[in-house]
Amino acid sequence: MSFISELMRRNVIRVGIAYIVVGWILAQVAEFAFENFGAPDWVLKSFVVVLLLGLPLALLFAWAFEMTPEGVKREKNVDRSRSITNKTGRKLDFLIIGALVVALGYFIWERQAGNEPAVVVSESEPDEPDEPDEADTGGGDAPTPHSIAVLPFVNMSSDEEQEWFSDGLTEEILNALARTPDLLVAARTSSFKFKASNEDIPTIAKALGVAHVLEGSVRRGGDQLRVTAQLVRASDGFHLWSQTYDRNPDDVISIQEEIALEIATALETAMDPEALAHMISAGTDSVPAFNAYLKGLSANISTVSTGDAYQFLAAQEAFEQAVELDPQFALAYWELARIWSIQLESTNIVAGLVELPMEEMRRRFTESITKAIALEEDPVNRIRYRVLQAIQDRRYAQALRLNTEYLEKRPNDQRAQGFQINLLADMSRDEELVRTILEFQERDGYDMVVTIDSMTYLLTSDDAATIRSFAQEALRRLGDSTFVQYQAHRALLWARDIDGASLLVPLLVSSDLPIESRNLVALRQACAENKIDEAQRIVSYFEEHHADDTSMMYISRMIMGREADAAQVLMPLDVEGDIGTLVDYLSYAYFDARQFPNLMKMLHAQGIEPRAPRKIPYQCRV
Repeated sequence: MSFISELMRRNVIRVGIAYIVVGWILAQVAEFAFENFGAPDWVLKSFVVVLLLGLPLALLFAWAFEMTPEGVKREKNVDRSRSITNKTGRKLDFLIIGALVVALGYFIWERQAGNEPAVVVSESEPDEPDEPDEADTGGGDAPTPHSIAVLPFVNMSSDEEQEWFSDGLTEEILNALARTPDLLVAARTSSFKFKASNEDIPTIAKALGVAHVLEGSVRRGGDQLRVTAQLVRASDGFHLWSQTYDRNPDDVISIQEEIALEIATALETAMDPEALAHMISAGTDSVPAFNAYLKGLSANISTVSTGDAYQFLAAQEAFEQAVELDPQFALAYWELARIWSIQLESTNIVAGLVELPMEEMRRRFTESITKAIALEEDPVNRIRYRVLQAIQDRRYAQALRLNTEYLEKRPNDQRAQGFQINLLADMSRDEELVRTILEFQERDGYDMVVTIDSMTYLLTSDDAATIRSFAQEALRRLGDSTFVQYQAHRALLWARDIDGASLLVPLLVSSDLPIESRNLVALRQACAENKIDEAQRIVSYFEEHHADDTSMMYISRMIMGREADAAQVLMPLDVEGDIGTLVDYLSYAYFDARQFPNLMKMLHAQGIEPRAPRKIPYQCRV
């Protein structure tokens, strides 16, 4: 008898199939149960490992033993004429068929559930969104000669873990070039869309609306570092400049500074070489500190591009390491200050990741921004740092004045663009806000962070056509970003495009966004479609599991049309004088600042008259 025949006779193959199918069903049930009980990720992973380890044991048992009417016996001790393996095999066949029916039913249910709002969204892998078409940002006109896109440098190292180095180096070169005022630099998130792309340079340049493209590669290992870079003119593919740097890894700082300086010089910017060199300086002589800084930049890129909010924590750790290695590193202190300022924004999607008291985070912000200002040698950079300091101190008029001054000198700084529209929204300067948003869109062709902020603040305009057009264009250019999808979903609902918004729901509810955010997506869509029972179930879930989350409680009540209850959620902030948290809601189109006396007192002291709140178009009609 052949080995395969013996495997079949002893039901080893049937046991294997049955174990795999039943194991898969148990894994799905466990995933659903563990998530609802709030079990940590390692519990589910451990359960799956136990299931996998059990498979060879089950196969070994099926080979060596047999179930008989008298109990379990060694197979060699059972007379083949009295063996009931055939009957056992038939039972296993029924078990396999039944398990397959259950598995198929679960699969169909899961697919259908993915198209409907759910109280607790599953943690299944996200569907891949349709790849958005690239846009011709030039609008048919020739791009300005002083324009460039910096493509992500290719990691040629044998170690894939070195990807942070190539991404971080690209980001720092891009940052350096963006400080050149008469050089238009394509947004980071736009150029990073072409990472590992097979598109040719003219196609990429046309999509990004630039006349030149910088591309390169990095090979790093041991005591060797090779960086290649080449500047290509898109119109004819001519190489204006190229260089290969074979250096020691300790020369990385000078390499990035040289590349940025050579590129700016080749593009004949208006700045004199000495001033340009000062502007492009990395700001540290410590290679370990600079490498930690590059790791932080790379983690920031990952947070925005993938939606993995926990990369935010990796960025924080990297920047803290950078300032520990070089206590004079102003740029790293600035990045740390940005980290803490985001954590202090109660309405930010990644707020709350750092488990520290608010007062401690405010202290760390103050320490970081104070050191950044004191240590920075570039006076223009100091203006940028003072803007963030003024924002956190709620000195809005001063922050707007400083930021406008800074943008005149550094118009390519997308963070400053984000500050500008944020400040205009908080100060209720709505006409100027919409005009500025559209100007940034026209100039830079959508930086991801600026785009996300713009979709939030455009709702204050109550211009459905503009909101819908902006959201659709954002999806077309940056539609593979989960954060963009999230904001576009709300914007489309605000523009009353319920069907268009519904197409984003399956992507968002199966994404890596925090479960609270995914359930807000489900709640908005349910109310827009007037599915009141479904909406109420989601709100009940929030009240049961997130009652201490002020932002969730306020937003969910507003969506349900319970404005008075929503105001009561925020009222303690005003009564207790926590105006710093309350002002985070100023940019919400439906927020009514007039309900909060202490907030109004602060706004009036700065000459700000808040807008009348907008009605939420997709609000539940109870």
